[in-house]
Amino acid sequence: MTPRNYLYLLKKYDEYQAQIERLLESIVTSLAPAKMDTSHEHLNTVVKRLHESYPFVELLYCINDKGAQITESAASPTVPDPKRREPGLGSDRSNRVYYTRASENVAAATVTQPYLSSATHQLAISAVQRFIDNNGNTCYLVINFNLEKLITFLNGDSLRRVVHPFFQVVYGIIGVMLVIVSSLLLYSAGTSLFDMVYEHTNTATQAFQSVILVTLGLAIFDLGKTILEEEVLLHKDIHHTGSTRRTISRFMSAIVIAVSIESLLLMFKSLLGDATHLNSAVFMLIAAVALLVGLGAYLRLTKDQE
Repeated sequence: MTPRNYLYLLKKYDEYQAQIERLLESIVTSLAPAKMDTSHEHLNTVVKRLHESYPFVELLYCINDKGAQITESAASPTVPDPKRREPGLGSDRSNRVYYTRASENVAAATVTQPYLSSATHQLAISAVQRFIDNNGNTCYLVINFNLEKLITFLNGDSLRRVVHPFFQVVYGIIGVMLVIVSSLLLYSAGTSLFDMVYEHTNTATQAFQSVILVTLGLAIFDLGKTILEEEVLLHKDIHHTGSTRRTISRFMSAIVIAVSIESLLLMFKSLLGDATHLNSAVFMLIAAVALLVGLGAYLRLTKDQE
């Protein structure tokens, strides 16, 4: 499972803050809490209905004007009881950001900034609707939304997130296989180096062979590490050009390094008497320079799009 990138979520929230607040205000005001039955059974029905349309809805409950919770927390199907870290009915919410902001706000509806939920220990946003109950008391209807699922919903990534674990497994297998291949190459290079030291046969040829195996192993290992980091271990925003820019630059850097080292090795071999490799070495070095220039041009042209 990809670790949550909270900085990414907060950045996306800042980008879409106005749209998010309008959406959450429309959800909480559409419930008309003054006319709604606040029994636990009815709240459970309401939160399940909301979750069908808005999968980022997590909790729904009511608090009084003192900040005390006066109903049980109704949870969506994605938040079972074991995931709720604190009691519901009777809990003191007077120090919560959503209560303080709602009580100070002259408008009936209030949407908070992102905060770490004490109920689920994940980043959340609350929308609060002030209403007057049947006894004339001021109460607040609170709906908690999961920020990660909210950003996913706005990006239209729900289906991709379902199949993303399968992609991670495939990339993980490919990355591990590349690391294993690089390990075998390094083992072969070590064996060749051991034979060269203790048998003293074809020292120059075996030295170049060891260097070639080591550089190939380095390039393949860096490629496997890049795949594991970019596709398995890190959160990757496919909607942002900076993510693609970073991936391409890392892959191309590994290729440029590998081609450059191989061209230098061919040049050294030609200097030791095997001149047939000189033309190939020059062409490989030109190709490495061309790749480097192309990468630099790509990074320059995409700099303003980050």
